Amino acid sequence: MSKLELFYDSVSPPVRGALLTIAALGIDDQVDLKLVRLFAREHLLEDFVKLNPLHTVPVLRHDDLVLTDSHAIVMYLCDIFGQDGDFSLNDPKQRARVHNRLCFNNAVLFQRDSAVLRNVFNRSIVTVEDHHLKPIQDAYDCLEIYLTDNKFVACDKLTVADFPIVATLSTVENVCPISKDRWPKMNAWYETMQKLPYYQQANQAGLDKLKEKLFAVMKK
Repeated sequence: MSKLELFYDSVSPPVRGALLTIAALGIDDQVDLKLVRLFAREHLLEDFVKLNPLHTVPVLRHDDLVLTDSHAIVMYLCDIFGQDGDFSLNDPKQRARVHNRLCFNNAVLFQRDSAVLRNVFNRSIVTVEDHHLKPIQDAYDCLEIYLTDNKFVACDKLTVADFPIVATLSTVENVCPISKDRWPKMNAWYETMQKLPYYQQANQAGLDKLKEKLFAVMKK
């Protein structure tokens, strides 16, 4: 099989969801990482925009296939490299739950995270107020419910749905802390995810770079 190319910047939560998936599958040697520095605006360069008109990362290129959505990317990686439904699951109902949680991250949690952080970086928001956090807290409430009967977000085993969600959650909790009293199950799941052997390299390292940029802006 020909190598895949992942265009990335680890400050991006969607990228880190893909990096966690790659690490979990143990396929680092199958993927060439191509750095696109977001804060240097390299995602707006002509060659990259030709590859992805949305000028976002991650982008996965595999021969003539180009995927520009992180959730499509992680499912594709699981489908071609996973064994016996590793992380994406073969049972139709369980797989549907995985898709449902990925859609929740894509349409709800990440969008609400992005709405606040984008405005912080653009300095449209000087101080993050309660009304900015309310939509994020509502999303936390949903995630708490999803975790009521399951150890992980889709079922009782780790799936690919957990990776994008923890990448987003670990980002947004820097402006919207996770109360252990209000969201105990989410806290327990988050602690479990942070103990994964590849979490530090695949998620925390990029998150720390983003936090440095974020806190520098918030202090101004």
